[in-house]
Amino acid sequence: MKTRRDTWVAGLALFAMFLGAGNIIFPPYIGVQAGSGWPMAALGFLLTAAGFPMLSALAVIKSGGNPDQLSRRFSLRFGQVLNAVILLMIGPLFAIPRTAATTFELSLQPFLPADANMPLLMALTALAFFAVTYVLAVREGRFMDAIGGVLTPILVTLLVATIAISILRPMGSPAAPLLEENLIGFGFKGGYQTMDGIGALVLSGTITALLAGKGHDPAKSGAMLRRVVLIAGLLLGGVYVGYIWIGASGSQLLAGLTTRPQILATAMQQLAGPTGQVLLALVILFACLTTSAGLAVTFAQYFAQLTHQRVSYRSWVGIAVVVSFAISLLGVERIITLADPVLAFAYPLCIVLVALGLLGRAVKSDLAFKGAMIGALLFSLLALINNLCPGCHWAAVMLECLPLSGYGFGFLVPSVLGGLLGHLIDTIRTGLLYEEAG
Repeated sequence: MKTRRDTWVAGLALFAMFLGAGNIIFPPYIGVQAGSGWPMAALGFLLTAAGFPMLSALAVIKSGGNPDQLSRRFSLRFGQVLNAVILLMIGPLFAIPRTAATTFELSLQPFLPADANMPLLMALTALAFFAVTYVLAVREGRFMDAIGGVLTPILVTLLVATIAISILRPMGSPAAPLLEENLIGFGFKGGYQTMDGIGALVLSGTITALLAGKGHDPAKSGAMLRRVVLIAGLLLGGVYVGYIWIGASGSQLLAGLTTRPQILATAMQQLAGPTGQVLLALVILFACLTTSAGLAVTFAQYFAQLTHQRVSYRSWVGIAVVVSFAISLLGVERIITLADPVLAFAYPLCIVLVALGLLGRAVKSDLAFKGAMIGALLFSLLALINNLCPGCHWAAVMLECLPLSGYGFGFLVPSVLGGLLGHLIDTIRTGLLYEEAG
């Protein structure tokens, strides 16, 4: 009975850690842009925003619950650097600040008079938000029960209520798509901004550690952890489809709006008037607060371990909330813009790493493993140049020439070719060594 309860609590906690600002504000935007083509866009979005996080978590579980070990056949140091970068992205640089900014813009700002001092009120809101985040995160041992056992059931109830309203009383019929690009590719790349795919590499390790603190041996809890991942993934997928539908059903009314928070706020006002605004405010507050606390826990755990406790867990939580507070004052859209090039760099590396981790010893050659990772790294560097250097047209041309780039899989061919080249080199080297020995 205890194992079953802990499985559900951990699954709900992992879901809540995933379901933050981006998970709420991006699906309606995807729906508005895709209009009548929303099922295809939803498919692409689900691949990176729900499917990939589940696969990432399973890969970490397969490696013993330690995300650093995923990269051991390429470079353990590379794995540590990559995970540190991921934790900075989903931690104090982008994801945690975005939760506070979204909370203000969607939970409080709609109820304020137009002449209110918005910068001051935003700062005060962020200050209160991160004070609560610190209180929830600093008591590491009780985090899972507080989030998974209390706050997340309330959040799930609120989410189901909003989706039910949109199904029973839709705003209208989906309009024609506003996009000329491939809708699956649009949804696929849109899923990057949730940061769940890369976040799962480290968040699943946190859940493993929290369950170990409750007496569950990680070496014997593989089946339990897989059920935890399944619960979180199915809940995420259901929320994404529901909120993409909200945007699609109101695409005729919402097409003129420019920001993602505006789209979601207006949609809820159209669906249920003042009640809808209150419901949305509560959804955003609970979703962002649980995610903010969960990410702060993960960030602090990893860096405390990385520094061999020379900087304590409590200190890292404090660093996370202070830095996040400062960056949150930039606002949602600015944080999204800053995150785009970094995500375009990190995601292909993580996708290839997870795929190789799941394949395990089926990739027999370490050189093939390294070749695939080098291929992904070269693609990521090219994507980074394209995003940071608008005048570098050659980078854009090279990216467009890659097969499947329109679907978001431009990294696939360089990775496969790199893996095959590594395998070929290994085969030739082994043959030469055999001949010398003979």
